[in-house]
Amino acid sequence: MTLRRTAAALVALALLATACAGSDGSVDGLFTDGPADTSDGSQDGAAPGSDTATSADGSTATGDDPGGTAEGGGPGSDGDVGTGGDGGVVTTGGGTQRVEADDLGPVGANGKPMLRSSYARLVIEVDVQSCTSVDQGAVDHLVSTLRGVVDKPAGIELRGGNTFESDRREWTSADLRANAERNRSTFSGGDEVALYIQYVCGSFHAGGQQSTAIGVAYSASEFGVFPQRWNDGIGVLLGSNRAVERAVLVHEVGHLFGLVNLTYQSEIPHEDPEHPGHSDSRGSVMYWAVESTAIGQVFSGPPPDRFDDADRADLEGLKSGKY
Repeated sequence: MTLRRTAAALVALALLATACAGSDGSVDGLFTDGPADTSDGSQDGAAPGSDTATSADGSTATGDDPGGTAEGGGPGSDGDVGTGGDGGVVTTGGGTQRVEADDLGPVGANGKPMLRSSYARLVIEVDVQSCTSVDQGAVDHLVSTLRGVVDKPAGIELRGGNTFESDRREWTSADLRANAERNRSTFSGGDEVALYIQYVCGSFHAGGQQSTAIGVAYSASEFGVFPQRWNDGIGVLLGSNRAVERAVLVHEVGHLFGLVNLTYQSEIPHEDPEHPGHSDSRGSVMYWAVESTAIGQVFSGPPPDRFDDADRADLEGLKSGKY
C-alpha cells in the first residue's frame, strides 16, 4: 500500500453521530432476479478540473475547491469512499485465502468475500424510502454485471427488500448507517455475503454542506443512492434516468469491491491521481463523475455502466489472490 493510502487509512473515523427517522415497511420480495437490460451506453466529453482531498472520516471528497470540502459550487464528486483492508483471513484448501466478511468495516473490506467463492452466495437487499422508487431494469443490470465478475457457486439472490417511511431529506454517512440499522434484514454469515443498498430522498451532506454525490459507499457492505439528484433533469440530459441509475449502482459496488486501489495496489496505472479511488478513463464506470451531479456536464450521452478492462483485471487479481 502506498504512503498516501497508509496516511488515508489513519484518518478514517468520525461522522458517527447518529440521526435517523426511518421506520420498517412491509414490502417483502420487492425485486425479482429477472432478465438484465443489456443496452450499452456510450460516453464522451471532457471533465471539468477539480481537486480531491481525504476528509476526516477517510472518505475521498472530490470537488472544485482546493480544500476538498463537500462541494465548492461547481462540478465535483463527494462519494464517501473509505480506505479498506482485509478482515480476518482463514487459509482454505483451495489455495485462495478466505477473508471473513465484516459488514460494517471500511469500504473495500468485503471486496474479497464478495468476489471469491469462499462465500457461496451473494445476497442483495434493496430498501427504498417511500418518497422515491427503484427502476427494476437498473437492478437487473447490476445483477447481470455482478454475475460476470463474482464467483458464487450458489448464485446471486435478491432478498429482503423493504419500503420504509422517513421525513429525512438530508443524509450524512452516519444517518445512512443508522437508517440501515433500523431497516436492514440481511447480513453476511455462513455461506452468504450480503450487499445492502438504500434508495433515499434528498441529498448527501458532508462537512455541513450539501454535496454533489448521487451515490455514497459508506461501509464494507452498504451504499446509498439519491434518485432525486438524477431525476432533476440529469437523466433527461443523458438519455434516461435509468442510464444514470445503472451506472451509479455499478460504480458504488465497484467501491465495495475495493476499486480503484482502495485495498491493493494495481499493476495497471489506471487510478486518477486527482480523484483517488477512481479510474482515469471516461470509458470506465469507475470514473469519478459517475457518482456526482457532474455526470451531466462530463458526458453528453449515457454514462459508462460497466467495468473496463483495467477494472476487470483488478477484480480478477482480487478474486484470485494476486492482490
